[in-house]
Amino acid sequence: MKERIIRQKIAKSPNGNYVLYWMQQAQRIHYNPALDYALAEAQRMKLGLIICFVINDEIPEANIRHYRFMIEALPEIALGLASKNIPFHILLGKPHDLIPKLGQKARLLVLDHGYLRWQKALRNEVFSSKLLSDTEIVELDSEATVPVHLASDKEEYSAATLRRKIVSKLPDWLVYPDPVHYDVPTQDLDLQGIPHYPYDLQDLDALWDWVRTELKLQPSPGSISSMTGGYNQAQEQLSFFIQNKLQGYAQYRSHPDKDYASELSPYLHFGQISALEIIHKIFDAWQVPVEALPHLITSKKQQMGKSLNLADYAEELIVRRELSMNFCDHNPNYDSVLCLPTWARKTLNDHLLDEREEQYSLDRLEQGETNDIYWNAAQRQMLSTGKMQGYMRMYWGKRLLSWCPSVDEAFEILLYLNNKYEIDGRDANAYAGVAWCFGKHDRPWGTRPIFGMVRYMNAAGLKRKFDMNAYIAKVDAQTR
Repeated sequence: MKERIIRQKIAKSPNGNYVLYWMQQAQRIHYNPALDYALAEAQRMKLGLIICFVINDEIPEANIRHYRFMIEALPEIALGLASKNIPFHILLGKPHDLIPKLGQKARLLVLDHGYLRWQKALRNEVFSSKLLSDTEIVELDSEATVPVHLASDKEEYSAATLRRKIVSKLPDWLVYPDPVHYDVPTQDLDLQGIPHYPYDLQDLDALWDWVRTELKLQPSPGSISSMTGGYNQAQEQLSFFIQNKLQGYAQYRSHPDKDYASELSPYLHFGQISALEIIHKIFDAWQVPVEALPHLITSKKQQMGKSLNLADYAEELIVRRELSMNFCDHNPNYDSVLCLPTWARKTLNDHLLDEREEQYSLDRLEQGETNDIYWNAAQRQMLSTGKMQGYMRMYWGKRLLSWCPSVDEAFEILLYLNNKYEIDGRDANAYAGVAWCFGKHDRPWGTRPIFGMVRYMNAAGLKRKFDMNAYIAKVDAQTR
């Protein structure tokens, strides 16, 4: 696990009496490098391990549907840790205030890494806290298959440039150590004066009522009943995908009228399941050695049948997902048009004066009230289900350019809608996906009005490739 360390602070005179793990990005027990590192260090130092999760009401753009999905995972975590006699506490407040207060008596504080600006800011404040001058701090990348800081030391231009680097390193990262039984002393925290959840951690209804009351969560846009958070639900979704969808993934994953996506992105966003565990489960189920993965990715165009499905899914789960992590980790402007390549910004600005098809208010866009029935269906699907089919998300994003007078406005509206309604919004993948609609990680194409040389998508293409009537019927059934 040491190779996953992004940074660490050596204490001047460490003398704490426990190891503290602040769980944030990796909200799980299984395949969690930060947790496993904390456990190993606690055993090495013969100290107790304590885990804290902080519920923060200042997470940018988080709303009731995001909090609900996140909270659903916590009782499972509490139960799993209780079986190991490891204390788990749910705190309420600002992590950069609470964690140093609890960590000042720790020998070691372990953090998992976040790729977004606000996540880095919280960790930077913890690292710089004077209360932790005598506490060693270690931050690990728990989510990327190949740790982002080792995959590349710069922002990559495209999937092709990162793919070569990731594939060359993958063999060293495909094997995850078998779970080890760690016997660490039982030790707990004095939480006097620390806002925390004081009741049964395994009572989800009571926990949710407490969170909703303490955070004063507004009922809009509403939680999602069609998806439930947590590791066990992620496992069920993964099993269903392997048994019923994976065999047609390469052929049908782009089809809006069909359901061949894994639907695991919300669980990946909240760290409720590891991408590496997904890969292991898929390859084990299909009896393919995981060591074949690098070859499958690099030779995807030559693959067929089972191998093509595996390669196609691995490309999305590892290369494309970790490209978005690389993007947000290295580009501080990931949430604005300043993140776009020079050619894309220039060509879009060259066409700012092109006549737009129509202009809509934000309210009409939000309610899916445009003259494009396919865009409306995609928007309604997202509002009601917290998810939008992948190909339609690309069409949905690009179509907005035709209605907004400026590129900046289109970019901002897309991020607002995506981050508000998507369960997997506010994610590195979300920021990369929106930026892609404007030319990020892509190449110049033929020149068109409004779009310039940015890749173009239209309704005619949808109708030519897919059964769009079936897609609209599916959305109608989902949104009744």
